[in-house]
Amino acid sequence: MRPRPLALAALALTLAGGCLKIPAEPKSPETGPEGQVATLAWPGAAIDKLYRPGEVRVYTMMQSGKPIGTSWGRYEGPVDGEPGHFRFATRIELRPPGRDGKPAEPLRSSGEIVVDARGDLIRGFERSNAAELVFERKGDALHFNSGRERDEITYRSGDAFMAFSAIFHEELMFGLRRLEAGELAWRLVSLSGSMPTEWTATLTIPDPAAPGRATVKTNLGETVTLRDGRIEKVQIEADDVEIQVPVQPPTWPEWQIAGPPVLKYSSLPGARFTRREVELPGRPGEPALAGEVLLPPGPGPFPAALLLPGTGQQDRFGFAGPPPVDLGSHTITDALAEAGFAVLRFDERGFGSSADGPISYLGQLEDARRALRTLLVQDEVDPDRVVLVGHGEGGWKALTLAAEDPSVKAVALLATPGRPYEQILRAQGEAALQAVPPQLRDDARKTQNKTLQALKTGHGVPPELAAQALWVREILQVSPEALIAGSEAPLWIAQGNKDFEVDPNRDPQELVKLAKRRKRKAELRSFADLDHLFKPEPENSNPARYLDAARTVDHAFLGQLTTWLQGQIKAAPAKPRGN
Repeated sequence: MRPRPLALAALALTLAGGCLKIPAEPKSPETGPEGQVATLAWPGAAIDKLYRPGEVRVYTMMQSGKPIGTSWGRYEGPVDGEPGHFRFATRIELRPPGRDGKPAEPLRSSGEIVVDARGDLIRGFERSNAAELVFERKGDALHFNSGRERDEITYRSGDAFMAFSAIFHEELMFGLRRLEAGELAWRLVSLSGSMPTEWTATLTIPDPAAPGRATVKTNLGETVTLRDGRIEKVQIEADDVEIQVPVQPPTWPEWQIAGPPVLKYSSLPGARFTRREVELPGRPGEPALAGEVLLPPGPGPFPAALLLPGTGQQDRFGFAGPPPVDLGSHTITDALAEAGFAVLRFDERGFGSSADGPISYLGQLEDARRALRTLLVQDEVDPDRVVLVGHGEGGWKALTLAAEDPSVKAVALLATPGRPYEQILRAQGEAALQAVPPQLRDDARKTQNKTLQALKTGHGVPPELAAQALWVREILQVSPEALIAGSEAPLWIAQGNKDFEVDPNRDPQELVKLAKRRKRKAELRSFADLDHLFKPEPENSNPARYLDAARTVDHAFLGQLTTWLQGQIKAAPAKPRGN
């Protein structure tokens, strides 16, 4: 959800700081016969002697001679009530390229670290308006918490650490350590959630008569110029990037980062349905799943509706993340319950109250089967009047369940792909390439093809995609035509024309074409100015728009959806329970 242009992604890999093992006491400078420093660039300083409390450092990031961002750092001083602990703050503002001649909104983040007298990390956070990552050292482990996900990595005394684009962290680490001419090597820990790296470099002293100056060339392709332990300049030649220290007096930015919103569910005022917690029974070895049934007023039996969301990464209300995103599922299920359907919604594996499990399309399909079975055995449900609503890839799961269970009377497909998933991925990849500089597109396209092939075969998958590799490999085997051929239930195909995840022109038309080929009844409804989530979008939809929690699913769309589903179950009269 956090767009990161190729240049800035490269910057994230190359702006790395480092540290050496901290000596107990700084040693005296080593001098030559004429009193000149020969090998020592910086003796190192105590953590509370590097900066004055409140002192600000500023670093301007340039690419091809144009500013692309600013990084600030400030020493806050000793931590009240914590002897031997010291606080440092950072602010980052990146300016990605705009579109259609319009400047893009800056990407801002803030951070904080608390370190001990040795310069070792104690705790801290990295925060934007979309997400927050909190970290804390416990013994030899650094624990990360993003709100839903938790992780830990090994952290040893003397390890280097740096958050994304936090140049101040790099300078802090250089300033703390004794820096001598020759080879440097240390372990670098990312405070932004990436994997640790082994950092190596060569330090030279260009002029023995100016002992405070040093040049550090790293294995990550950067050249750092230091003076008295402070950064003067960082150059990344391969990306034409340069980080400079402005000559004007540094000032701290006035803007603040409030942090990500906390999403909470509440039904609309006047809602008539009630809610009841349920467990979704499964087979041994399957993750425990939890959910709830929404029941209209009255004794029933009620027609039943099951919503199957897209990629299987949300709770029962459609809250996903981090960063926190309201995908709108609760608005759809609430509307179904208000329209007279008994509705089941559940926390997908690893979210809400459901246990974690492998990210597997086939596993999530089995979870959908468990949800349908649980809904059908509720006392208030008429098992002969069942409808399914599938959003995105959830539409493919709905078609599978409809083929397996003749009690399904109708299937609503919301922004569901009509083409095989490989075509969807390639189209999305080609669209992403438009943000890449033209001279880099051929290499980027080759990388995309190599990555897709690795995902298809399961061999050579990049580490950052390992968790999703099984899901992708399984869904690449799904045939939309075979799914439609297997079900006789009428189809309602809905599509917003501001959708950027599936093609609003090609995919719904492909579904209609497949339905006609298989002589299946299908209706197509297009919705102007609605995005993939069926939320109003007056401009161009993009992932950043999903972060706006104030946007909600369009009421006119909900009205057409519920009206069509009600019309499909009227042909199947209610049967008393037990007959």
